[in-house]
Amino acid sequence: MKLEDMIHDAEHPLSAIKEMLSEGNLPDLLLHGPPGTGKTTTAHAIASHVGADIHEFNASDERGIDFIRNRVKEVATQRGYSDHTIILLDEADGLTKQAQDALRRIIETGHALFILTANDYANITGALKSRCLAFNFRPYNAEEVLTLLQTRFPNLTTEHSAIVAAAWNGDLREISRAMERATSVDNLIAIAGSTAQTYANPSLSIVGGDWESLRKELLILTGVSTISMLNRLHDRVRQLDMEPARFHHYSRIWGDAVLAAHQWPLGYEGFVDWFVGSLASLWDKEE
Repeated sequence: MKLEDMIHDAEHPLSAIKEMLSEGNLPDLLLHGPPGTGKTTTAHAIASHVGADIHEFNASDERGIDFIRNRVKEVATQRGYSDHTIILLDEADGLTKQAQDALRRIIETGHALFILTANDYANITGALKSRCLAFNFRPYNAEEVLTLLQTRFPNLTTEHSAIVAAAWNGDLREISRAMERATSVDNLIAIAGSTAQTYANPSLSIVGGDWESLRKELLILTGVSTISMLNRLHDRVRQLDMEPARFHHYSRIWGDAVLAAHQWPLGYEGFVDWFVGSLASLWDKEE
């Protein structure tokens, strides 16, 4: 996708990135924000715009210092066929602190331009943050979602787009998938309603301490990343009237789960078991 084809308003980071490109000034970048907000797509669009070779790595697959010193450093210190080489390091917040420190030194000495993406900005070390220009990619709003949806359903209204944006928490990747599946506007709204209910049920189970139901409801959500599941679930829980002390306790476990998701060695089912068990254990101690 080209930069000019990407959906955004005047306040979106893409506006500032386009301006930098027009001025011929592009530093190393750190694009952070929830899944489905255009971070990786932006990196590829930048590479296409400047005619760069792009080498993509996913830090959630290989998190350690050896990965940075060997594979990433090798690419960063070589000259490519084009005038520019971009190294895209997806989910850089999954790297260990030692790996991030090594990465900072490579960014400072290598030939390549680095674009890092992160779901959780807080997990990026201060030293690495200082080496990159950071942009916060927020969830897409209803107006931006409307622009996308009207490419397939021209008669879709702002009310419809608000329902769709809320159902997927502004995750344009998931919204695009739903749009392609939908056969009509009414069908799309029905899918949105079903999705919204999918996260409403487990959030109510958390508030009520119904751990057996919570586990079953989360296991239904196969096919989504753990980070996406946690983000959308948290948005739902925050809308409910949970007793403040319990909400703070829940938020602590939720934060631990976000950190664990980046380095979880087992499958989705095992992660759900750990998350639900952690919540249940905390509630039991509280009682």
